[in-house]
Amino acid sequence: MTIPKSFLLVGTFATMCKESGSFAWLPQGSNRNNISSQRHQHQHPFAQRSFLSTSTSPDNEVIMGLNELQTLLREAVKNEEFDEAIKLRDILAERVSSGAYSPTGSTGTDGGDKRKMKRLSWRGLGTAPWLEDRLDAINYKFPTTIQINAFESVNTMLGALGDEPTQNFDKETLEELIYRKGTPGLNMGVVVSGSTGSGKTLSYLVPMLSTLSESLFTRQRVRVKSEEDIGDAADDFIARVAVQTSPVVSGHGRKSVGGRTTGGDGDGTGTKTIATGAALSSMGKSGTDVKNPLALIVVPTRELGVQTALLLYELVGGSTKKTATEMSGLKNMFKYKGPKGVKIGCILDEEEAKYGLKLQTDVAITTPEHLPKLIRDGDIVPSKLRVIIYDEADLALEQTSDDDLNALFRDTESDRDFSRLTYLVGATVTESLGKLCVKDSVLPSGKSFIATATRFAPIVSQDDFENDDAGSDSEGKATLKDLGMCLDPGLRHERIIAPENAGLVCLARMLRKELRNYENELVMAGDDDAKVHRPRVVVFFPGEDEARAAIEPMRDAMWGEHKLCVLLPKSGVNPLTIMEQFKSGQTSVMLATPNSVRGLDFADLTHVYTLYLPADDPREYLHLAGRVGRIGQMGSVAGSGGRVTSILRPDEADEMIDLAKQLNFSFENVEYDSGEVDQSNVEDMRRFLEDAISLVSLTDDPDLDLDEVEKNRPVIQYDDDEDDDDDDDDDDDDDNN
Repeated sequence: MTIPKSFLLVGTFATMCKESGSFAWLPQGSNRNNISSQRHQHQHPFAQRSFLSTSTSPDNEVIMGLNELQTLLREAVKNEEFDEAIKLRDILAERVSSGAYSPTGSTGTDGGDKRKMKRLSWRGLGTAPWLEDRLDAINYKFPTTIQINAFESVNTMLGALGDEPTQNFDKETLEELIYRKGTPGLNMGVVVSGSTGSGKTLSYLVPMLSTLSESLFTRQRVRVKSEEDIGDAADDFIARVAVQTSPVVSGHGRKSVGGRTTGGDGDGTGTKTIATGAALSSMGKSGTDVKNPLALIVVPTRELGVQTALLLYELVGGSTKKTATEMSGLKNMFKYKGPKGVKIGCILDEEEAKYGLKLQTDVAITTPEHLPKLIRDGDIVPSKLRVIIYDEADLALEQTSDDDLNALFRDTESDRDFSRLTYLVGATVTESLGKLCVKDSVLPSGKSFIATATRFAPIVSQDDFENDDAGSDSEGKATLKDLGMCLDPGLRHERIIAPENAGLVCLARMLRKELRNYENELVMAGDDDAKVHRPRVVVFFPGEDEARAAIEPMRDAMWGEHKLCVLLPKSGVNPLTIMEQFKSGQTSVMLATPNSVRGLDFADLTHVYTLYLPADDPREYLHLAGRVGRIGQMGSVAGSGGRVTSILRPDEADEMIDLAKQLNFSFENVEYDSGEVDQSNVEDMRRFLEDAISLVSLTDDPDLDLDEVEKNRPVIQYDDDEDDDDDDDDDDDDDNN
């Protein structure tokens, strides 16, 4: 791995020199080429330092997103390139420190940031010790910048970074702080606003589990004790205890992930052992509630809910092996030291909603569609929830009625047993949405923070912000105006203007070209081919009807060079299976709609194509583009990934310019491949004709010279005499019969 010769960090503080090059802040307003020179004029303050740029001169500058920088750091650690890793770590430490909120007592005597390096580790943030070990085991060895800032927001609200001696905080986890500082009337809110792929899911799951850690251990002890009290009359005590100490994701047609299976041939065909005792009651003998959920996660789609549940399942000791022969290594549940038997209840479709959460549940995951029934049936008791999370908050809150929000958030202090922590998470959480959340008590006034990949700060009213004196720390505060759509600046955007009705044929030619480039790169790389990735692509259509109509002709056109699938959550067959097949690499091109994959993470994805432009809804473009350029994927500067190509009709071309201004990105024009054909090559001609017949109804491709095709058509000659002899033999046989 090589780091670009020079990094120019866009921001406001001094130059740092490193052996591999210079790391310097580029003054605001410096000249840039193309639209890049205007990129920052309209960005809200939290987005101004969300990227790096790399070049040998300011006139030849290439933007590197913060996601790609953090990917380089992880690659350096994985490959044990520790000198490079230290340099990258120092850059990130400076970046996070520059945007850190500084309450009284959080700076040293020299004015420096006392937590500059400490906050770069899970332990330094206050993560529960068992969870720190688990994160390391499943290869989340250190937090991303947005995870740091989300965690530090809660630490700040609890006073951990204030006037108290820091050694007290160093010895306390987040849960211990909440017990010491929290009261039933203390509600806290964090708006996690960051670009797609920046690690927002863990930014709430890790604090959530750290907050609930001791309660989950207590529930484990109560459940096991209840089984002990029942005794072993049925000779199934060990099996019942195994159920209570195994993490379980319930849902998906009432089939569980995890838990204890008995009988069968070891292939999962046996029956689930059913727990008794605490599983059938709402209270254990100690009076501790082991049934009602402690946390609620609301997501807009079933697919995102499944992905979140499986990640949470891994965090609490579960193992999700992709193949039967895969070795779990440190992920093995027997090396897990955290609370055992955590119950994750998923209500994500109509079949699951019929049953609800009738048995014990620690963390509930649902969609806005099914939330009111869960509250109405008593499966979710809002006053007992200690953590509430809205992921992809803009879409999920739009789908939640005002009555449901009131039922969830507007309970009185006397009703609550604990303080409550609320997360609103997304890349498109805007000012207008934030105002509605404050109005509806979703975000508690005076105890809410905004956390991005580059900064965290308390939310104050616009009037208070404007009335601050010049000498006050107004730069360390935020308002809802700071919220905006966050598009990773390291993506490479392209526009192709194709003739009317030629979008699919253009797509097929681009996919073939990518495969040719990949094969050439393999030859050039020789033995060092580990960093050469085969193209993995998602293609977006405006609706499920268009995606369904395209799948068969595209499969025919690719001639098996790509394995295609189509994800249709509303009208397709087995969408969850199709999603998992694409994630595991069984297919390499997925046709989809933007909302169907919103929030989903696909490893090693290299390219996104869209056959339409959502000019009326910039959020849609942001989310479809956000499938690439994520932390852990190949970037557009250090690699050939992070590309978003829009194949547009001529009448849509100008809309791309308007969209680029709205989302503050630049794009390149790519020439339409007219598909010039060597008419003497039969295979090329065959492919050209198949494309023209199956992929396009009206095209401006080059005229086909049929006379030339006929001239070069291979002629098959037959031996007439030999055929006659065969016929004669057949006649003789007939006569003999």
